Amino acid sequence: TKIELLHPLGDGSPIAKFLERNPGGGMHHVCYEVGDILAARDRLAAGGARVLGDGEPRTGAHGKPVLFLHPKDFAGTLVELEQA
Repeated sequence: TKIELLHPLGDGSPIAKFLERNPGGGMHHVCYEVGDILAARDRLAAGGARVLGDGEPRTGAHGKPVLFLHPKDFAGTLVELEQA
């Protein structure tokens, strides 16, 4: 288990926008490690989840491929998938 404490890197960062909407802070997102990020993406998309961006993994903060799923599809929680 990892817990990340996030700080905005600039006024236009996603974290800055989150803190504007939630001045008291809170949970920004939850991340799940998956063995095969493309298979997980395809399985979740087939179930109706929307993948953010162009749908292709990009390198995340830990140097591993990541994708994000739309929070409206997960009770308001942004979901990150990270290749294990």
